[in-house]
Amino acid sequence: MKGPISLSLLAHLLAVVHATATPSTLQACDTIDAALPGRVSRAGSIPYFKETRAYWSTALHSLRPACLVLPESADEVATVVGVLNQFPSVEFAVKSGGHDPNPGHATARDGILIATRKLSGATYDPATGLASVGPGGEFNDVMTDLEPHGVTIVGGRLGVVGVGGFVLQGGLSFLSAQHGLAADNVVGWETVMANGSVVNVDAAAHPELATAMKGGGSQFGIVTRFKIRTYPIGEVWGGYRIYDPSQATKIFEALHAFAATGAQDPKAAIIETNLILVTGLKSHLMYFFYDGPEPPSSGPFADFLKIPSLISTTKKQGYAKLLASNAVPTELLNERVSFRTYTIPFIPSFPGLYSTIWDKWHEFATTYLGNPLRITGQCSIDFQPFPSAIGAQSEAKGGNSMGLSGSDPDRFVLVMQCAWALAKDDALIYALSRDMTEWLAAQVPIWLAAANMTDTYNPLFMNDAQGDQNVTGSYRDYELFKQLQQEVDPNGLFSGRAGGFKY
Repeated sequence: MKGPISLSLLAHLLAVVHATATPSTLQACDTIDAALPGRVSRAGSIPYFKETRAYWSTALHSLRPACLVLPESADEVATVVGVLNQFPSVEFAVKSGGHDPNPGHATARDGILIATRKLSGATYDPATGLASVGPGGEFNDVMTDLEPHGVTIVGGRLGVVGVGGFVLQGGLSFLSAQHGLAADNVVGWETVMANGSVVNVDAAAHPELATAMKGGGSQFGIVTRFKIRTYPIGEVWGGYRIYDPSQATKIFEALHAFAATGAQDPKAAIIETNLILVTGLKSHLMYFFYDGPEPPSSGPFADFLKIPSLISTTKKQGYAKLLASNAVPTELLNERVSFRTYTIPFIPSFPGLYSTIWDKWHEFATTYLGNPLRITGQCSIDFQPFPSAIGAQSEAKGGNSMGLSGSDPDRFVLVMQCAWALAKDDALIYALSRDMTEWLAAQVPIWLAAANMTDTYNPLFMNDAQGDQNVTGSYRDYELFKQLQQEVDPNGLFSGRAGGFKY
C-alpha cells in the first residue's frame, strides 16, 4: 500500500503547484531547466522538499514555489536573471540561510525561488587578509572554514544564521564594537545586476553603490560572493546563562551600567533577552562574549557575571564552537516566528527604561500567552547594546547605508520576537508586536524630551525588522539610495518582483 499512497500524494502535490502557478511561471521554469540542466527542482523532489522546509519560521513552509533553482556560480545566477527578464510577470525570491521570517522575503509562492545553498563556505587569502565568502548557508560553515587559519569575519552571533541576508542587511556581531557591522567589512561584492550582467562592485569603482550595499538590503542585485576583511581570533570566553525572574532588577541595573561604560572595553558584548512563556511566566536569557580566553574581573561586564544564574554554558572555547553552541536554545524551536524592531538611544538619566519596556511587552504578549493551552508559544524582547563605537568603525571604513558615524549616541536595538503554533493566530501576534512599537513611538519622544535628548538619529535595524516596517525610509540618505536603486533596476526586477525591504 505504501507505494501507491506515496505516488498519489506526489501527484496531488504536483497538481496543486501547477494549478496555482501561472503558465508564464511554468514556462520560465522550463526555460531555466533547459538552460541549466540539473539545477531546477520541483515539487516531489528531495532538493525541493529540503529547501522549502529549511526556514527559521514554519510559517514559510507552505509558501511553496513553482520551481526551485540551485545555481552553482555567478554565471548561472545571471542565466536565471536573463530568463526572468524574458518573463516580466513572474515573481521570484532569493534565499540564503532562511533566517528571515517575513513572508515573501526569501519565499516565492507559486513563483521561482533562487536558493544560494551551493554558493556557500569561505576561503582565506593570507596575502590580502581577505575571505571570499558565499552568501548561501550558515555562519557555522564560514567560521569552521576560517578557523584553521586563525582568523574570522564579523558575522552572526548564532552560527545557524544565514550569511547573505545578515551581511546585506547590516549584521550586528559580537565583534562590532571593535570592527563595525558585518556590512562595514565587505570590500567587494560579486553581483548579478538586474540586466543579467555580473559586476564586481567595490568602493573604488562604484562608491555610491558600495555604500548602498552596506546594510541596504537585497534591492541592488543578487550577491554571489563577498570579499570580507578578516581579523585574528583565538580562544574566546562566552556562552549563555539563564536566570530566574527574581534577578530582573540586578540584570537591568547591570545592563544600564554596561551601556553607559561598556564600550570602553570593545572586546565585551552581550545580548539581554527577556522571555515570556505560557501563562505569562518570565525568564531571562543572556548571551555573553569576550574576545579573550578570560573575562575581566571588574567593571560593567564583570558585574553581570556576579548575578546568580540557573544554567550557564559560559567558558573558554573556540569562536566557531561558541557560535554553534549559542544556537542550542533555538534548536527545539519548530514554530511560526516573527521579528519586529525599534531603535532607542541610551538614556543615562532613565535607568528604569528597561523594566518599563519589559513590563509593557509582557502586558501585550500575555494577550496571547495568557492562555494555558498555548503551551509551545513564547515571546521575548531583546535589548541589544549598539555603542557609538560601531558608528566610529563604520565611518572609518567608508560609511554604510544606515548613515552611522563617530558622533552617534550609544543606542539599543530592540527586537520583539514571538513563536506560535497555529496560522489562525498570525494576525493576533503581528498586531501585538505592532502595538508595542506604536507604544514605543509615542513614549520614546517623551523620555528623550525629559532627558534633553530630542535631536537623535535612530534608524531601524533591517536584520530584526518586520516586513511592514519602513526600514529604508528611516535612513538619513533614503532619497539618494532610492534614486540609485531605480538607476540600477530601471525595470523593477528587484523592486517590483522580488522580496525584501523596498526603497
